Amino acid sequence: MNLAHFADLLPVGVVLTAALVVVFLGLILDAKDRFVIALVAMAGCVLGLGVLAQNYVSFEAYYKVTPPWFGPLDSARVAGHTALICGGAFMVDGFGMAIMAIALLAGALATLVAGHSSERSALTSGEYHGLLLLAVAGMMLLGISHDFLTLLISLEIMSVATYILAGSQREDVRSGEAAIKYLTLGAFSTALLMLGMAFVFGATGSLSLNPISMAASDPRRGLALLGMGLLLVGVLFKVGAAPFHFWIPDVYEGAPTGVTGLMAVGVKAAAFAVVARLMFETFSHPSFRQQWVPLLASASVLTMALGNLLALRQNSIKRMLAYSGIAHTGYLLLAFLVPREVGASVVEEHLQAVTFYLLAYGLMTMGAFGVVALVREDGRALETMDDFAGLAKAHPALALCMSIFMLSLSGMPPLAGFFAKFMVFRAAIEQGYVFYAMLGILTSIASLYYYLRVVLKMYMEEPAGAAPRCHYVWTSNVLIYTAGALTFVLGILPHWIIGLR
Repeated sequence: MNLAHFADLLPVGVVLTAALVVVFLGLILDAKDRFVIALVAMAGCVLGLGVLAQNYVSFEAYYKVTPPWFGPLDSARVAGHTALICGGAFMVDGFGMAIMAIALLAGALATLVAGHSSERSALTSGEYHGLLLLAVAGMMLLGISHDFLTLLISLEIMSVATYILAGSQREDVRSGEAAIKYLTLGAFSTALLMLGMAFVFGATGSLSLNPISMAASDPRRGLALLGMGLLLVGVLFKVGAAPFHFWIPDVYEGAPTGVTGLMAVGVKAAAFAVVARLMFETFSHPSFRQQWVPLLASASVLTMALGNLLALRQNSIKRMLAYSGIAHTGYLLLAFLVPREVGASVVEEHLQAVTFYLLAYGLMTMGAFGVVALVREDGRALETMDDFAGLAKAHPALALCMSIFMLSLSGMPPLAGFFAKFMVFRAAIEQGYVFYAMLGILTSIASLYYYLRVVLKMYMEEPAGAAPRCHYVWTSNVLIYTAGALTFVLGILPHWIIGLR
């Protein structure tokens, strides 16, 4: 690995170094000084973002072109350079960089959520923040993995860390239940992925994610199709698409709120990166595409319908956001419906829609979970709809931010969620999937019911007792107000991200 390759992987190295530092600090710091651990963890993510941005700028300055958005750079454009590094184990392209940035952002925001915890809580320990950073590093590597071996290792780094994080609130029975469910079903989905990888390797003799091209008469094609099906089921488990969504509500409700936010944003982004690599690269040949596009279309319809339908009857905010996340997975799957062989520009356009959606969804969701993590002065958390009654009177700025998150998640203009859904629906319509896009629009309209319930509780209803007064520290301010401001700004100026190539 030459120095250029080291620079490409340096953001991951920064995060792993920060993970080691916070674990060491956890051993030597007193309980009253544990806030330093969260600051170091957040600094590691922010520094990783800075290094990633520097890599992007350096590439442009040296090669006089922007990094390829998806796939290797044409050697005719830049002689001697390729986005493939470490012998093809990783591919550092624009899409991979975007996934790394989203994972780092999710990690930085997740460190702020634990600011309400007591000094001796497990959520302030060095081990907790070390595992959180390890999960972020796995997400980053998963975003750029380009062979089955590195993909599996990256997946396990991310998964094992999140399994432990889900059960890190040991005094809460629900946290242990969430960890057991997540571990059991996560292991099942990983087994399916490994079996799929084995079949694809048996058919091709290669671990690379390079495109597979086989004639209909090729006897190995059956093995490749079986492997593709198993891989598709495995990644649909990871993104939480129906009918493989049933683990999400219980895990999201039981896990610590910061971990829930990290899973809802970072894990989803990393899993969609795997979907993109497999569907738009490995199985991009028309003979495979005509097999997996109908499967993804069916999964998208079922996911949008079930996610929104089940969210309608939830009284728990975390469960409502969990089912909402399932519905948003269905919307994102629309961007992968490309039924015929198309040019690289169309694939880039679709993946840019996916990237913008993941970024917007990440900001909205992390901000909402930041509000949910707040603890009232009477010791109760803001976990149910009724807990939000009268919040606008006690904390008007907090209620305004929560309203922005809810309205943006529903797709109301001019917030970031509107443009995210617009890009995905437009991509589906351009490929001829008008019915699916219309179904997505209708289910988005239906989602207004459960999102507006939160807003109406805050502004239109009186609490059963005293108005809810929340205890929140500066970390809450940074998380909630930053996410709220960016959600609004990206809705007004989406070209800041959409125009970035």
